Amino acid sequence: MDILLYALQFFLIYLAADLLGGVFHWAEDTLGDENTPLWGRHVVASNVIHHNDPTAMNRIHWLKNNASSFGASALVILGAYAGAVLTWQLCAFAILAGLNQQVHRFAHAPRLSLPSWVIALQRWGVLQDAAHHWRHHKAPHTTHYCVMSPMLNPVLDKIGFWRLAERLLVPICGAPRRDDLRGEPWYHPAELRRGPGCG
Repeated sequence: MDILLYALQFFLIYLAADLLGGVFHWAEDTLGDENTPLWGRHVVASNVIHHNDPTAMNRIHWLKNNASSFGASALVILGAYAGAVLTWQLCAFAILAGLNQQVHRFAHAPRLSLPSWVIALQRWGVLQDAAHHWRHHKAPHTTHYCVMSPMLNPVLDKIGFWRLAERLLVPICGAPRRDDLRGEPWYHPAELRRGPGCG
């Protein structure tokens, strides 16, 4: 019975890591622009390149492409260890969350270049495949933000999770690159959001 409990915990941790990656992906697609301090230069700029050329990430060395994700995971694990709060669950979450970008990279790689174990995990629905992820790259690019599994996107899109995030955060942070939001009554022009708030 313990093994079932551990398996369930691991599955939920996997989904939580996918959700965290999806929230970050939504934020980098929505909030700020290339001129937003720190966020713009380090996050938005590479995201704009990715949306203009989705396969560009596969022309970058895999370690460079994953460095910030792996670094953030390592910091979480080291911080939890130093604070004596490291558990296998937190460690698993940090490692899985750190793999978001690599799994995203797999979804943009030519199928023949993928290792057989990745193709198998994509076929079994454990990892997201190119067909599932490509829905995010079709205009207007406002769905399918989670990049690890194919499980969360249909649910989050159906319940309007991303629309709620827009309603709550865009009035505070602005979304100068999201022309589709300009007609919303709660939308504020980007120039009003350059002071306090998210950037």
